[in-house]
Amino acid sequence: MISIITPAFNASKTIFDTYQSILGQSYEDWEWIVVDDFSTDNTSEIIGDISKKDKRVILLKNKQNLGAAHSRNAGISAAKGRYIAFIDSDDLWLSEKLSKQIDFMVTNNFSFTFSNYFILSKNNKQKEHRVKKDYLTYKDLLKRNAIGCSTVIYDTEVLGKQFMPVDSPKREDHAAWLDILKLSKKAYRIDQFLTIYRIGNRTVSSNKIKMIKYQYLMYRNHEGFSFLKSLWYTFIVSLNKVFRVKDY
Repeated sequence: MISIITPAFNASKTIFDTYQSILGQSYEDWEWIVVDDFSTDNTSEIIGDISKKDKRVILLKNKQNLGAAHSRNAGISAAKGRYIAFIDSDDLWLSEKLSKQIDFMVTNNFSFTFSNYFILSKNNKQKEHRVKKDYLTYKDLLKRNAIGCSTVIYDTEVLGKQFMPVDSPKREDHAAWLDILKLSKKAYRIDQFLTIYRIGNRTVSSNKIKMIKYQYLMYRNHEGFSFLKSLWYTFIVSLNKVFRVKDY
């Protein structure tokens, strides 16, 4: 079984579409664990209504707003499936996403995988995000987080349950992939576009200095790098974003 983890905060406008993309999967052996992060809209009511009709849908509620890392971790703790997959509350999956990616993992004996994805903008323009390499290593990912969270599936039978570090706010997925790569050594890419990442519905911080700070703290606090090494990798990541360097 695949346990699908979704943190949700005020996601009432998008989360039903996310559910429809999960419901439409050709692979049907899944559970969807939605962790409502103390929403002030009717996100919980929407998921609660869905769970009454579809017993594969499980709603958990935080008693206060804790953030995406804590919410994903609550979902991972409750997960019963061998495989852990992530999808954010405003993203979508193509119908063959789970079947193709699980087949890719089983056939090749891979424990940590990701896929290409489409980026859908506010005006519904779509562009492709594709990593050119067949796999990424720890050293690759230090320079840029090219792995979309909603594309990831990992095998708990091989890696155990791997949680999102809570010491890396706004960069918890990057830190989590680095942790997993210390165990699995490689993250393998299935060369297909299986996820739609909807940036038009996200709140993106305009404070670039704050974003750079979070990136630096991820290296400094979570990876334990020296001041200069943390600064260097933060510079490399920022440079890649500024010049829109294509991933590997």
